[in-house]
Amino acid sequence: MRVKCPQCHAEYIYDEARFGSAEKKLLKCSRCSAIFEVVNPRFSEGDPVDATGIGGAKKGPRTLRTPTASIRVEPEPPELPTLAPLPKDMRFALAVISGDQAGSVFKITKPRSFLGRGPDMDVQIIDGEVSRRHAMLEIRGEDGYLVDLGSTNGTFVDGERIEHATLLHQGEFTIGSTTLMYLVTSLKE
Repeated sequence: MRVKCPQCHAEYIYDEARFGSAEKKLLKCSRCSAIFEVVNPRFSEGDPVDATGIGGAKKGPRTLRTPTASIRVEPEPPELPTLAPLPKDMRFALAVISGDQAGSVFKITKPRSFLGRGPDMDVQIIDGEVSRRHAMLEIRGEDGYLVDLGSTNGTFVDGERIEHATLLHQGEFTIGSTTLMYLVTSLKE
């Protein structure tokens, strides 16, 4: 089913099987971090679920509740388009040029990589100011397309907070207190 964030209107695909026997689930928008309620369509008493997924046509919209601090809600990842494979004659990497991991180099081996301090990230940055799931890097041709994933402290390019930006070879960006450089190497002679 499609659900929509009531704050920023980002749309997500939510697998109805994840409801289990629950009538409702709380989701956190990965774009704006708003927390909202999604109603299991099996409990909508035959009423169609509106575009936000939070109310039936006859019942009207449901009241959004803010969860207590003890409830941990993970965002549902949006459906992302498939990207072309990385060019075989190019190598991509992110080099940490300042921060606790300065000198580290992360090879980028797939067209879409996730950056953050979480253990399941493709590029794990050990920095208390970096969100668990902080940013996403997509490789398109030789360019990197950097997207902030609603991080708490933001993603910065040239000192400006960005939602998304294109990185060229040796382009720098900062997440938390860590600055990285996007590197592209041609294997052609």
